[in-house]
Amino acid sequence: MKVGNRLYYPQAFLGMDRETVATICRALGDLGAREKLMFWLRDHGTLAGKSVAVALESGVPVSKLQRLAAAWARERGAALVAAAA
Repeated sequence: MKVGNRLYYPQAFLGMDRETVATICRALGDLGAREKLMFWLRDHGTLAGKSVAVALESGVPVSKLQRLAAAWARERGAALVAAAA
């Protein structure tokens, strides 16, 4: 995540697959770093009150989390970022 002119990799992501984290973060479009981190940290009703990280650990498909991230971004007026090839 970029904050100011510096790149950070949140400690909460260290135990997760980097490509999975990147896929979900890309689905969050051009939201700011704080909003993206809030998406990861908060509990979501759609995920039975779990955070995204806990949902991943529980076996929720990445595609479902990607759709949730895109919906979260749209609700906040973010433009979607093209997925990297």
